[in-house]
Amino acid sequence: MLLTKEKPKKLIRFILLFFPILMGAMGTITLVVLVTWLIPPKDLLSQLPAIILIAIVIYVPCIISLLVRYSFFKKEEGS
Repeated sequence: MLLTKEKPKKLIRFILLFFPILMGAMGTITLVVLVTWLIPPKDLLSQLPAIILIAIVIYVPCIISLLVRYSFFKKEEGS
């Protein structure tokens, strides 16, 4: 089967969409478990900077992936 130029583009578009969906869901579940069960309520305020750092590490790649997908493939929508 010959690979056309369109198939790798579709694969990259799918990966750039699938990654933030999967990573965002897994990150949200991780943060919920961390905040509700692993960190005691009395230590929650002192651990807030670490929780924010974890959220940044989880959600910033998702945002970057969506921005890359939008910026590279927005020209193809019109054609």
